[in-house]
Amino acid sequence: MLEFWFDPNVPVGRKFSLFGILVFVTAVLYWLNPLSLMAILMCLGTGIIFLMCRYCKLHFAPTQSIFARVLHWIPIALIIAIIFMQLKHGDILILGAQGIGFMALAICLFSPFSLLKAQDQ
Repeated sequence: MLEFWFDPNVPVGRKFSLFGILVFVTAVLYWLNPLSLMAILMCLGTGIIFLMCRYCKLHFAPTQSIFARVLHWIPIALIIAIIFMQLKHGDILILGAQGIGFMALAICLFSPFSLLKAQDQ
């Protein structure tokens, strides 16, 4: 799903429709069983860390290096840790989906250059 957002060949209208669906689903999940403010902020921070790791992986890490693999797994480990941290509150399915939704919303909000078309060189 996230590669769909970063693909420069995908029309901006489709990206905005994906963003709208993400907002709707995350809002419905929040209405069903709200996450705490700290968990929401941690998920948003994980989205920002995902963006930093993605850009570092694209610009600084060779494709098959161990550094690229570490940059790939850091955000995944963070979001899994946040989801399992919510285990003491009961059902982690809705809370986990909601956390992933907030992470994806942060990624979409903080990567405005992905809406631009690819430049022909």
